[in-house]
Amino acid sequence: MNKKIIGLSLLMCIYFYSCDIIEEPFITVQDEVSDSCESFSFSTEPNNSPIRKILLEDYTGHTCGNCPRAAEKAYELQEIYGDQLVIISVHAGFFSNTNTSYPSDFTSNTGDTWDNLFGNSNAGNPNGMVNRMNYPNGHILQFNEWQQNIQIELLKPVSVDLEIITSYNQSNDLICVDVQTKILSSLEDDLSLTVLIIEDKIISKQTDYQTEEGYVEEYEQNHVLRKGLNSPWGESISQEVNQEGDYLINRYSTEKDPSWDIENISVVAFVSNSNSYEVLQAAVSHLNE
Repeated sequence: MNKKIIGLSLLMCIYFYSCDIIEEPFITVQDEVSDSCESFSFSTEPNNSPIRKILLEDYTGHTCGNCPRAAEKAYELQEIYGDQLVIISVHAGFFSNTNTSYPSDFTSNTGDTWDNLFGNSNAGNPNGMVNRMNYPNGHILQFNEWQQNIQIELLKPVSVDLEIITSYNQSNDLICVDVQTKILSSLEDDLSLTVLIIEDKIISKQTDYQTEEGYVEEYEQNHVLRKGLNSPWGESISQEVNQEGDYLINRYSTEKDPSWDIENISVVAFVSNSNSYEVLQAAVSHLNE
């Protein structure tokens, strides 16, 4: 895996003319990707109608008998808000433990790290966070509180835009991810970019108190956090971009885990305030789209 940083100007000098001053905005490329991945191809045209997208984190576990109700609420909200809602199902804490009846392990280092700080599982699943707003007091929300907080977040201006390009190199079993961050209004806060792999349509046993048996043998788990492609807290992007019009492209690659169904893999990216953890923008892209 190679790593390099390249600075490019959008305004280029062409032919025999020379430029004494190179104007902003700049595209900065941070490249941490296998040579087997194809080159990225992002449009440099400005997005005249950027959409604010909200991150919903559902903290859950396969032995949590009330957690299917939260998953149903997340599905309902997805139907309402469509592309404006990005969902991650975080399996962490006691209810995610494995045993002979529940052998599937849906935990991840990233999810465990988040849970250790935010304390969702200790608060009693199911619960979640909407854009991680109101940390450290008031960030943990019951699922009947999610919609109200989503509506509040949707009213805020869009300061960052995200675009994700994904591909799969079957011969190398390699997932390639390119993420473009655009700053739409100048920001003074330190910003971090976090990039994740999630998986849908995983069939496994799930405790469910509303069923006669007390469980569902073939329950469908969706939006399951599988792996972080960078640190659980992302990586700082403020040194590269913080002024209106700045661009940043981050490139990643990871080998597909044998347990993942490549047809059901998506990539989630979000930009957050490095100090307050509040999420400013999120995006999701299905691998095969």
